[in-house]
Amino acid sequence: MAPSQVSSDPTTMPSTKKLTQYRKDQLPGSRRSKPSVRLLNQQVKARIEAEHELIQKLIGDAHTRAQLLGKARGQLAPLVVWTDFDHFRDYTEIDPQRLPPWDEIGEYLKIHLLFQVILEFGGFSFTARIRPDLEDKWVSEGRNALGRIRRLVPEAMKRHGLSNLEYCYVVEGKTRRGGSRTGLHLHGFFAADDPLIATRFKIAIESAISLHPKGKAAAGYARHSGAPVDIERAYEADGDGKRGYGRWPAYLAKNILRRDDRLCGRRIFISQDATQLTREFWKLLREEPV
Repeated sequence: MAPSQVSSDPTTMPSTKKLTQYRKDQLPGSRRSKPSVRLLNQQVKARIEAEHELIQKLIGDAHTRAQLLGKARGQLAPLVVWTDFDHFRDYTEIDPQRLPPWDEIGEYLKIHLLFQVILEFGGFSFTARIRPDLEDKWVSEGRNALGRIRRLVPEAMKRHGLSNLEYCYVVEGKTRRGGSRTGLHLHGFFAADDPLIATRFKIAIESAISLHPKGKAAAGYARHSGAPVDIERAYEADGDGKRGYGRWPAYLAKNILRRDDRLCGRRIFISQDATQLTREFWKLLREEPV
């Protein structure tokens, strides 16, 4: 649901669970009846900060259990460190029974949870540039870039037999620190242990938004620019023992609240299969029946 569709009832506060920056002109109702955009965006940021702290604790607890279980059992099966709570409550920070239900958590936490699942079972991170000629065409025709991307990518996934793939991405057009404007590009990750699936995914993304049939020059890329799509095995980094888990999902969201007039609407996409996988993982953490 795009921010312009957050609610038909002007007395209802739009959701703070979405990774989006609200603007006054995106909210329905008269000017006086609209909620404070400043307050709303402050609440979005506060939720992100709270969910970031929660995922740090959850991953930290999983690492603690991995160390303790590894000494006793050796090699561990996937998800064991996320579900074996009973014996280690004296060593961990989170009580699973106090975790909020699925409907109360936000998108920031969900992409972190999905990333942890693919680390367990195998997955890849990717960056994909939007063809400059495509971006220019969308601007000249007054098209919504997000709408075009959300149509072209799933169509390419379907053509290459990846309709059921668990994947997510964020669209952005800023530099690493958000200070300068760049060409539009995607950062994301997907679940796959087989490198052949990663190759098919790369071909699908390239055909959808990154490669021109007539080559790099026709696409508008600089002559010596690198490959428009980069894929590598997903991995975790703990910052040499300091809190900093889930760095790639955090990197995805780094500029998502910064204004960019080229991007009207929600900049994050999570496939239905990815959402279902994440929901099942959350049930495991909350010790619910799966």
